[in-house]
Amino acid sequence: MDELVMLDLLDAEEEAEEVVRVQRPRADAIAILSDVQFKNMFRFPKELFRIIVEVLSPHMRPTNRASDLEIPIRILIALRFFASGSYQMDVGSNLFMSVSQPTVSRCISEVSDAFNVPAIFNRFVRFPHNFEELDRVRMGFFEKYNFPGVVGCIDCTHVAIVAPPAEDPDRPGHLYINRKGFHSINVQLICDSNLKILNVKASHPGSTHDAFIWNNSNVQEVMRTIHAERRGTYFLLGDSG
Repeated sequence: MDELVMLDLLDAEEEAEEVVRVQRPRADAIAILSDVQFKNMFRFPKELFRIIVEVLSPHMRPTNRASDLEIPIRILIALRFFASGSYQMDVGSNLFMSVSQPTVSRCISEVSDAFNVPAIFNRFVRFPHNFEELDRVRMGFFEKYNFPGVVGCIDCTHVAIVAPPAEDPDRPGHLYINRKGFHSINVQLICDSNLKILNVKASHPGSTHDAFIWNNSNVQEVMRTIHAERRGTYFLLGDSG
């Protein structure tokens, strides 16, 4: 009985906190923050943020009720979380957000799904499709670093995740434990001289070695074909892994 009373009290406290959050006025980040402050907080300049809103809006839930967050606010919440890598509760308590943690979670999921719509993802993340595009990337490396022949820098990074089910028949949880001892996905990234991401491969659990991911990637096949046909000097820069 005492446990039930305690649960009721906790529920009431959470509901009260939600009311306080909803009633607290939300500041307008676009109007208040300078361009530098906005970029420092969200990692995007205001003009690029407006483009993101325009691109993602058709793929997001419309604002149908007075209590619904407007699409730009939902995107700001997600961008702030992506920029900070912090806890969702801290993002929600931000002066420009003022929402509960569950709301932050929903915004992150919705915006992530919109970014991953193939028409959007492939528009911004794409490896050069022909030699003209390859040559532009190669020239970028040469002009910036005086390094000839480079068409991308490649490396892997571990993105931490919540531990998957230990008894999953296809990919049990232990496969996601990386060499540093935490659960992750080992993500292969290729970028150009301006740090623009050209290719992402994020389908392997944390225990997978970098070399295995590279040997099973489409870009590896492309690079092998280029060299087999002796089309010129085209390299990816990577570490020994």
